[in-house]
Amino acid sequence: MKVLSEKAISAYLTSKLSQQSILKHFQPALLKGLVVFESKPNEIVPPRIAQASNNNDSGAIHLFMPCLAPEEVGIKMITGSSGGFQGCVVVLDEFTGETQAILNAATLTAFRTALASTLGLTKVIDVSNENLLPEMCVFGVGAQSYWHTKLALTLYKQIKEVNVINRSKPNAEKLAKQLQTEYPDIKFNGFSYQTDVSEITVHGQNSSIFFGCLPSTEAAIKKEFFNTNAKYPKFVSLIGSYKPHMIELDLDLIISEFKNANVAILVDSKDHTLHEAGELIQSGIDKDGLIEISELYTKNIDPSTYTTSTNLTVQKLVGLAAMDLSIGKLIAQDTANGATEVEF
Repeated sequence: MKVLSEKAISAYLTSKLSQQSILKHFQPALLKGLVVFESKPNEIVPPRIAQASNNNDSGAIHLFMPCLAPEEVGIKMITGSSGGFQGCVVVLDEFTGETQAILNAATLTAFRTALASTLGLTKVIDVSNENLLPEMCVFGVGAQSYWHTKLALTLYKQIKEVNVINRSKPNAEKLAKQLQTEYPDIKFNGFSYQTDVSEITVHGQNSSIFFGCLPSTEAAIKKEFFNTNAKYPKFVSLIGSYKPHMIELDLDLIISEFKNANVAILVDSKDHTLHEAGELIQSGIDKDGLIEISELYTKNIDPSTYTTSTNLTVQKLVGLAAMDLSIGKLIAQDTANGATEVEF
């Protein structure tokens, strides 16, 4: 049995990350998991258990999310408390139930979510697209923002400038400074979406890729941030809002350019997003207004059905245990010949 710490997972992913490894190794594994999930969604991902602690001195919420795919069996267990989220993913042998691996969930979750964002992104905007605008905007400063930025910069060599945007400008500048040390040839900026709207608008107009990683109840990503010239593709992936009252993207944009124009939004699961995603719920979007990422790869779908007249595509992800098990098992197998990590 392998026990992989957050440090070990991060080191492995960083060492293996390349444009080809994302496109040919990691993406296919995640896509396979999503395709299999959609074949029997209720059987492969049964309802999760979310319950407050029975300890009167604890304010924690415990979540247990099983996965029973034909080749990926296990469970993700995380706890939310005043200290944030902590947890693990347990990978079981699909035939015997023997524990094959236990992985710290922090970096694994951030990576597989960013990877899911790239599934839609690279399908809509080819990595060699010459019309890609040279900047990128990422909203949020947590691990999700970090890994979304890393994967995008690895895939798209055309990006020359990254704008980190957060409620707190010092925190945005802190992440920008951290990323600057890793990517010295890229320019990084830090902004506050509350005080630097005019600056963000200028940089947004020069960006093709947007990532929303904010657990917010207000729309920080404004309609005016997007370039309206149809020559340039624009793609926004939203992963920060995970409850019906939470939103990241301007609802006016969703309603006017997607719902009212009969343009579909890309999702990881229609059922799950319609239960959890505030942008979809508050905009009144139903299943007919959604396309699952797996369908982009398994069906011949006309891009005009999910791209607006200004060449904008929106993707909303809420995350599935099947994602964690697909990538968790892949990492465990890839590191099978390495030393077992016991620090968690």
